[in-house]
Amino acid sequence: MRVLRDCQGCIRAAQSYPATAQHRALARVQQLWIEWEIQCLVLVSFSLQAFLLFTAGFRKRHRSRVLSGLLWLAYLSADSVAVFVLGRLTLHTGDPRHQLVIFWAPFLLLHLGGQETIAAFSMEDCALWKRHLLNLATQSTLAVYVVGKQWRGDKRLVFPMLLMFVCGVGKYAERTWDLRRAGSRAPGSSSIAGHVTGARREFEREVFWYYDRLNDIVAKKLQLHFELVMELATRGFQLSLDFLMEVIPAKSLRPETDWNEGLVARIKSSENRADLVYKLAEVHLSLIYDYLYTKFGGFLGVLHRPTTFVLTSIALSLFLVVLIDQKGTPTSSYYGNDITISYILLVGAVALEISSIFMWFMSSYWPYMTISYLQHRGRHKAFRTMLLIIVRRLGRERRVEWSGKLPQYNMISVCNRENQAGPLEKMMRCVGIERDYTTHVVVSPEVKKVLLDQLLEIATSTSSAAEELDFANFRGQWARNGVGWPWFFENEADPPCSSEGAADQPSSSGSAAQDALQISAIQDLDFVSSAILWHFVTDICLLASQAVHEATGGISRLRRSSEELSNYIMYLVVKCNVMLGSDGHYVVKVARRDVMLFLGMVVDRKEFIQKVSDGDPDVNLKEFPALDRAHRVSSELLKMHAHNRWKLIALVWVEMLCYVAHNCGAGFHAKHLSTGGEFVTHVKMLFFILGFPLRGHSKEQLFPSEEIEERKFLKSSHPWRRG
Repeated sequence: MRVLRDCQGCIRAAQSYPATAQHRALARVQQLWIEWEIQCLVLVSFSLQAFLLFTAGFRKRHRSRVLSGLLWLAYLSADSVAVFVLGRLTLHTGDPRHQLVIFWAPFLLLHLGGQETIAAFSMEDCALWKRHLLNLATQSTLAVYVVGKQWRGDKRLVFPMLLMFVCGVGKYAERTWDLRRAGSRAPGSSSIAGHVTGARREFEREVFWYYDRLNDIVAKKLQLHFELVMELATRGFQLSLDFLMEVIPAKSLRPETDWNEGLVARIKSSENRADLVYKLAEVHLSLIYDYLYTKFGGFLGVLHRPTTFVLTSIALSLFLVVLIDQKGTPTSSYYGNDITISYILLVGAVALEISSIFMWFMSSYWPYMTISYLQHRGRHKAFRTMLLIIVRRLGRERRVEWSGKLPQYNMISVCNRENQAGPLEKMMRCVGIERDYTTHVVVSPEVKKVLLDQLLEIATSTSSAAEELDFANFRGQWARNGVGWPWFFENEADPPCSSEGAADQPSSSGSAAQDALQISAIQDLDFVSSAILWHFVTDICLLASQAVHEATGGISRLRRSSEELSNYIMYLVVKCNVMLGSDGHYVVKVARRDVMLFLGMVVDRKEFIQKVSDGDPDVNLKEFPALDRAHRVSSELLKMHAHNRWKLIALVWVEMLCYVAHNCGAGFHAKHLSTGGEFVTHVKMLFFILGFPLRGHSKEQLFPSEEIEERKFLKSSHPWRRG
C-alpha cells in the first residue's frame, strides 16, 4: 500500500509540473506585456498613422474592396489606440527611468489629429465634428493632467514637450475644422440652408467669368493648355462644388440673358472637345474630393503644414541636445528602449510632415488653387513663383485622378452563373453572403465620345433645348424626338445585312424606330422597368450583330458603347440601388426571377437570348412579360439599318445615364468620390461645364430670381470667391 501511495504521489507531481511550467510562462508573458504595453501600443499608433498617410490617397484612383477595408480598420483603430494609450498613461507608476513614457503624451494628440490624406473616411464622419471637438478638449486636458501629475524627469524636456503639445492640439483642431467645413456641405446638414442664399448670390457674380473664360479657351483652340484648364478649374471650384452638392439649382446655369450663347456649338465644333471637358470634369471632382475627405482642401493647411514641420524639427533638435552631453556620450537617466522609441516618434513626426507636404504636390490639385488665389490677390509673388515651378516639374497633365473604370452587371449572365453555382455558394447565399459577379472595364474613349456627342447634338438640335433637358421624369424624350430629326437617320457606306432585310432607307428606319419605341412604352414605363427592358433588348441586338458580323468603325463604336452603358446602368440600379423605390425593388426581383426560370429551360446564355429573339414557340413568352416585350421591341429594331439602330439604342442609354446623374442625389456622388469615383458623377459635372439648364421642377416659385438687368450689371464684375 505504501508503494502504491508513493506511485500516486509521483503521478500527481508529474501531472502538476506542466501546469506549473505553463503558469510560469503565462506569468512571464503577462509581466512582459505589463512592462512593454505602452511602448508597443505607441509604436502601433505611429504605424497606423504612417499607413493612413501613404495609402489613403489610393482610394481616389482605385476601386478595391481590400484597400477600402484596410483603410476603414486603420481609420477606426487609429483613434481608439491613441485614446486608449493616453488613458493608460494616467496609471503610469512614475518610475524615474521610464519618465520618457510621459513625454509621449503630446504625440498621441498629434496622432489623434490624423493625416492630411484622410480627414474623413466617409461623409458620415464629417457629421461627427462636434464629437471630435469634445475629444479635442478632453484629450488635451488629459494629456496636461498626465504630464503635470507624473513628470519627474529632466526639466529641459519640458520645452520640446510643449512644442509637440502645440503641434498636437493644432493638428487635432485642424482636423475638427476640416470635418466641420466638409460636413456643412453634406446633404441633410442643418447648416446647408445657410449656404444656399449666399451661394446663389455669389454664383450669379462668378458664373459669367467661368463661361467667358471657357469660351476663350475653346475659341482660341487652347484645349490642351493644361495651365489654362487648371486656372479655369480652380477659379470655378466653388461653383462646381455648389452644383454637385445641389446648393444651387441646376436651372440657374442658363439665365434668361443666355450668357453662354454659342458655347455649346463652339465646343461641338472643337476637335479636342472630349479632352477638354472630361479633363476639366476630372480636375473639378479631384478638388471636391480633397475638400470633402482630406485636409488638402483649404488654405489653412498651407500655413499649418510648414509650421508643424518647423516645430517638430525644433523639438527633435532640443531632444538631441538634452540627451547628448557635451562630450557626445548618451545620458544614462532613461532606458535605452524608451530613448529609441522617442527618436522614432520625433523623427517619424518630422518625416510624416515632409511626406504630407510632398503628397500635397503629388496627389492634389490644391497647389494650383493656392497659386490662383495668390495671383488674384497679387500677393507673395516669390512664393507663388516657387509653387508654380514645382508643379510644372511634376508634369501631371496626363495623370488620371479617378479609377477610370466602368462597372458591368449583366442580369442574364449573372443569373446564369448563379444557376450554375455549387451547393456551398447556394448555402452562403441563403445566409446573406452573396458572391459579387460585377466586372469592370476601362471607360473607353468611344464611350466618352458617344456620350458627349449625343449631349451636344441634343443641346444644339432644337431651339427649345431647355425642354429637352427636363429630367423631372424619364420619358425617353430624346429617343422619341430623335426619330424626327433629319440628322439622326443617315445612309451609311456599309450595306444593310441580308438577315436584317433591306430596310436601309431613312423612312423605313424611322418607321421601325417609332414602332419599337411605341411597343416599349418608353414614355409611360417607370425608369427601372425601362432600364431592364432595354437591357434585354440590347443583349438581343448584340447577339444579332455578332451573327451578321457588323464590323464598320461607326457601328462598332456605337455597339460597344451601348453594351457598356447598358451593363453600367444595370449596375447602378441593381447593385447601387440607384433610383429604386419599393416599386423598383419589386421590378428587379420579378425580372431576376423570370430570367432564372427561363434559364432553367435552356443550356446557356446564348441559347436564352436566341430563344427570346426568335420568339421560340416551345416557350410561352407571354408568361414572361419583360422578355416578351423585349422580343417585340428588338424585332422592330432589327428591321433598321445597323448604324441607325445602334444610334437609337445609344441615345436611349445616354438619356438614362443623364437622368440618373441628375436625380441620384448629391449624397451618392459625394460617397463614391472616395471609392474610385463613378462615371455617372463625371456626367453630372459635364452638365455644369456645358452649362445645361437641367430642370427637375417647372412650377412657379414664390420668390423668383433676380431681374435680368441686375444680372447684366453683375456680368461686368468678377470678384474672387471665398474658400
